[in-house]
Amino acid sequence: MNAFLESSTEATPDPDEGHQTKLVNQKQWELGYLKRKCRNLELEQYYMSYMNRLRLSHLGLFIFILILIAIVHSLLIIITFPKNENRDIYLDIGIYMGCTLIILIVLLFNFRLTLNKRYEWLTFSSIWLAISTLVIMDISIPIYHAVKDYNIIVPTYYSFIIYATYIFMPITEDVHAFMLGLSVSFCYMILFLFVTYRRRLDGSREMDVPKIVSEAIFMACVNLLGLFFRLTREVAIRTTFLDKRQCVEETLVLRAARDQEKSLLLSIIPAQIANKIEEDVKMRIEHLKESKKNRRSTHDGVHSTPTPLWRQMDTEKLFIEPHDDVSILYADVVNYTYLTTTLDVKTLVETLHDLFVKFDTASQEYDVLRIKFLGDCYYCVAGVPLPNEYHARSCVYLGLRMIKDIRDVRSKRKLDIDMRIGVHSGNILSGVIGANKWQFDIWSKDVDIANRLESTGEAGRVHVSGQTLQQLDGEFIYEEGTAKARDDPVLRKYDIHSFLIKPPSSRVTSFITMRRPPSSLRKNLEPKPMAETRYEVSTNFMQNSISQYNQIRNQATLEMSREVDKMPIGRIQVSKLCFGHEKRLTQDEMEGQIFRSNITSICLFFKDWRWELMFMKQPDFMLKYSVLVSYITLVCAIVMQAVNSTPTQAFWMLVTVGNALMLLLLTLVWYKKLWIMFISETELSRPKQKLSKWLYKLSDGIQSNILVRSCIYLVVIILHSTGIILQLLDCNKSAAVGEAILGTTRNETTCFNAWVRLSSNCNN
Repeated sequence: MNAFLESSTEATPDPDEGHQTKLVNQKQWELGYLKRKCRNLELEQYYMSYMNRLRLSHLGLFIFILILIAIVHSLLIIITFPKNENRDIYLDIGIYMGCTLIILIVLLFNFRLTLNKRYEWLTFSSIWLAISTLVIMDISIPIYHAVKDYNIIVPTYYSFIIYATYIFMPITEDVHAFMLGLSVSFCYMILFLFVTYRRRLDGSREMDVPKIVSEAIFMACVNLLGLFFRLTREVAIRTTFLDKRQCVEETLVLRAARDQEKSLLLSIIPAQIANKIEEDVKMRIEHLKESKKNRRSTHDGVHSTPTPLWRQMDTEKLFIEPHDDVSILYADVVNYTYLTTTLDVKTLVETLHDLFVKFDTASQEYDVLRIKFLGDCYYCVAGVPLPNEYHARSCVYLGLRMIKDIRDVRSKRKLDIDMRIGVHSGNILSGVIGANKWQFDIWSKDVDIANRLESTGEAGRVHVSGQTLQQLDGEFIYEEGTAKARDDPVLRKYDIHSFLIKPPSSRVTSFITMRRPPSSLRKNLEPKPMAETRYEVSTNFMQNSISQYNQIRNQATLEMSREVDKMPIGRIQVSKLCFGHEKRLTQDEMEGQIFRSNITSICLFFKDWRWELMFMKQPDFMLKYSVLVSYITLVCAIVMQAVNSTPTQAFWMLVTVGNALMLLLLTLVWYKKLWIMFISETELSRPKQKLSKWLYKLSDGIQSNILVRSCIYLVVIILHSTGIILQLLDCNKSAAVGEAILGTTRNETTCFNAWVRLSSNCNN
């Protein structure tokens, strides 16, 4: 069955794509794919760690159930056993309770995790010893009474023991569980052959072959159901692990995307304005949600009061801030037009990129905010968004640094280029304009003045206004401005006197290169880690993206180790009930506890019916396997009943109808998978014939439709339950009572073998 679960891949239409032909791979429900995926994502060790916790939880539940069954069984023996019989019931009770105590002691070693990790064979040995003790307990009593009193007692616990082998025992490999289950079945078959059914019920010495065959079929079904439970549980848990891994990775990706988005936003918008924009966007989203809620209430017949105009969102809100006492720097590349006509596009872009990267680095060093660059024009401002008492000196130092950088590029690339720079101090308005595409900019007459100072300046010189020169405190040597500046109408209009900062010597140039802002300025405007990494992300985007992706994968793997420890192993955890919480809950644990509080302890329903309905509407890709196993158990139950009694006409009618319905259901639920396995050329191809196409769609729709699935479940349950009712209706009560009085009861006239149908029905 394990190999069969791995044999093929299914695909189904994506419900979000409507009638499009896009298909979603369903390999996540194939056991082979799940195992490979877990190994590739390095989840196998975490899966095994969780399964060990889960198996220990199941083992604790098994011990509790075993003790409860032993106590209840012993009490029932004492209460119901006739007092006039000589059978020593207290010996039976002693065997039951004594073996239960031995099993409890043996299995308690499995809860010593350090001991089990050191000696792995100890777990397997304790399981075999516990199961062997259970089997000996159950078969010793029938053997004892058969030898002593010639009484035939049917063993009580054999189906429970086989089920416990597959469900409750902490066995890692399915093969080992299957071998242990077969060993238990073999022991009971020996008991049935030589003790329990060595004679018929009518007293003849012939072996009761029908009963032995029925028991063999019954135990085969129990082993099948136990193995099916283990495989489906592994599929469900591995799928949950992969979903959890994907959730963790997507959370990290989302967090990285938010950080990258924030970094990108801060690269064009100051932090203060960016924060205001974020708050405004959140308010608008909440406003839209409230509007949709009000429209929905109105549509449902509940008339809500219109929102007053004074409470409605301001759709024309501006994010503009005034800034006083700042310095504006305009820079322009001289001979840029000549470059555009002599250089190819690639070389031109590389040159500009080299220049502007150097300028951005220098602006960060001198705490100057770059506004933007237009072609060959680069302008920035100091004192925004936070005040800077050294704003004038920062701009002048930046201008001198830019002249040095462009001359380095000119020497490196053998180009005839230079910088013309203008600096002016004053007041500005800064903010974001635009609706679909935001643009951060600055406006004021002082911005225009700085622009005119640049255009009327001299190549390789920093052209400053008198207002800027006053704030330099005599730190630089200067001379009168250019004649163009004196004749410029804008500068004359605002009575601006300009000056040229003299080029520094080589010693001063070296000082400018290494110069950092003053210590008090660095203290106030210390760059944040996000700002420090912004330049690296912008210059090495591809390398950083690959590195970030690998970092996210590694971080997701480490995060999974913490998530596995927080994953619950049951709705009710005995350790927490007994010992409580040893530490304060983390935020993730509190969220998990809140989520679990929405699930009922009985039947594990969501307390919110809408959640439960959404959960029930999820496709059941394991439906076909469940229907197949149900059909196998139905056939086994029919064979068991046929060999134990004379089949009637009603019985054969039930067999015919039941087989027809189950074969029809099998055809419908398996058609898609079988078509992909044996007919499809590719995993995503679709049938073209009308009948085949209709069956394919029907098979795909059954596993996605909760109503159809519910009908299938009901049909399977009704078919298995009808056998019990039919046996009661076919029973000849008068003949059975007469045979019981005369002592001539024959196997052929036995009215009702309750365990035959009831056991098979419970299995399903």
